[in-house]
Amino acid sequence: MSGPALLAALGAAATAAFVVGAVVRPTRQLGPRVQPYAQLARSRLGRNAEVSLLMAHPGGLARNSVGGVFGPLILRAANSLSNVVDAGGEEVLALRLRQAGFFETSPEQYRMRQLAWAVGAGAVAGLLGAAVASAAGALLGGAIGLAWGASYWRGRVNSNIKRRTARMRVELYTVAQLLAMLIRTGHGPVQAMRSVVGRTRGAVVDEIAEALRWMAGGMGESEALERLAEDSPEPAAARLYRLLASGIQAGGDLGHALLSLSDELRSARREDVERAATARRGTMLIPTIVVMAPVVLLFILAPLPSIIFGAR
Repeated sequence: MSGPALLAALGAAATAAFVVGAVVRPTRQLGPRVQPYAQLARSRLGRNAEVSLLMAHPGGLARNSVGGVFGPLILRAANSLSNVVDAGGEEVLALRLRQAGFFETSPEQYRMRQLAWAVGAGAVAGLLGAAVASAAGALLGGAIGLAWGASYWRGRVNSNIKRRTARMRVELYTVAQLLAMLIRTGHGPVQAMRSVVGRTRGAVVDEIAEALRWMAGGMGESEALERLAEDSPEPAAARLYRLLASGIQAGGDLGHALLSLSDELRSARREDVERAATARRGTMLIPTIVVMAPVVLLFILAPLPSIIFGAR
């Protein structure tokens, strides 16, 4: 089939899909809309509640005739691209999105955005290559744009994870101190976590709020904190969550343990700051060496010819 015939066939298919969607409205499925409200009843009946339904936002393609025709093809392309660019399966991708702070982004939405950026960047780079050079330039530009667009969202997730872990290391000392203060004034561990979540903001507080949502969905307190420790990208935060879980299970002086942990976190943070300051001092020497060293060498070497060969 030639190019014009293929375009005509695709245009006819799209027109037919739009006409069918406008005339015959598809029946709306009520199951996905009712499921989030049924999780509390499921937990009361002793069945496991699906917490992801309480947190995930609907995404993906629209449930209409056009989405029914082209949706599976686009989703298959998005999944194939994600399998090439991202390592791991659905659970690994969902975990990385949570670690990056994209709590409202589902793996399907992530893959669709990744595909959109890859196609868009490849098309723009291909058009620029065709305008500057020939067909070979268009192919080369399209390939470069496709590779950059496909890796954009992966790089964004990785950078968000690094930035979020650095922020968590700064916040952990304050959160541990607040929890210890509340527990020593008579609050329970879960009540102290609710108080901290209600009064403060931050990356650590967002994770604690997620654990509280799991508890509200029917998950056990210790189980929710252990799962949070496994999912957290920061090892120091995982220590805090496991300490809270062990305090809920075994009891004991949890306030004193939190104070000791906060002191250790403060000492580790001080060492990190000192190492960063030492590295920055070394970095500041680079402009001095690059700019000033040639000038000093010129001043030193300038009189050498007259010294060696005599003044003229």
